[in-house]
Amino acid sequence: MVKDLENLDAHEAEVIRIVISGDHQAFEWIVKKYKNSVATICLNMLKDQHLAEEVGQETFIRLFKSLGKFKGHSALKTYIGRIAMNLCLNKIKQRKNRQSRFVGNEDQMAHLPSSSNPSKQIENKELVSMGLAKLDGRSRSLVVLRMVEGYSVKETAEILAIKDGTVMSGLKRALDQLRIALIELGYE
Repeated sequence: MVKDLENLDAHEAEVIRIVISGDHQAFEWIVKKYKNSVATICLNMLKDQHLAEEVGQETFIRLFKSLGKFKGHSALKTYIGRIAMNLCLNKIKQRKNRQSRFVGNEDQMAHLPSSSNPSKQIENKELVSMGLAKLDGRSRSLVVLRMVEGYSVKETAEILAIKDGTVMSGLKRALDQLRIALIELGYE
């Protein structure tokens, strides 16, 4: 397994080897290096600070448990991003299922303001965040990974376990949906 890490950055591969050999403090380096990226993914996907922190912690727990199986075929950042994204999508499904028991078939995002003329005090960032919240999980994940986190098409495809072409076509549809959502929210 150690030879499988040859595709990684030398320092990163060495840190992984050290963690796998039993030095758990070396894992802190991985957490420090990738915690902001995981936090961004989780916050943009879940739109809830508490849930994002919970999923972020679970991401690193899962990473620690699975690091021995990591073969280095993709970048460590991609591997961690995939764990975070899968956990976020699972959390969104759980929330949707829980809400549907109480709300029925009502729109999950009904609590978001839909005013066509929002207050001028609302920042563009907040409007984009509200627009992202209106997207379905797959569309939101494509926009977050490609446009917010800056993952390549290939990395995004690896994280979501889809084909490169699906990323590109799905991203186009997601951006079209986001554009419509932003117009509905009053963004010009």
